[in-house]
Amino acid sequence: MKAKLIFDLPEEEPEHRYALAGTDALLLIEDLCNEIRSKLRHNAGDFREFTTAVYQEDGSIINKKMNGDDSTLEHVWKWIIEQKQERRLPELV
Repeated sequence: MKAKLIFDLPEEEPEHRYALAGTDALLLIEDLCNEIRSKLRHNAGDFREFTTAVYQEDGSIINKKMNGDDSTLEHVWKWIIEQKQERRLPELV
């Protein structure tokens, strides 16, 4: 069995680009879930600590290191998983 996607270019250029980017989008979602899981289970990964700009009363900006908030990250993680299921996104194998 074979399947083909056919696009009328240049009219359907955006749709063509979306189809080509599908795997990359799934990989991005999976990477995001893995980073959140890493923070929640092992206190590691990109969300463990990050730098944010803090504005001082005098108008100056300082960079402040902050820890990721577990409850917020857990909520986001669950929401992403729900959305993947509702949209029937395939699991990567």
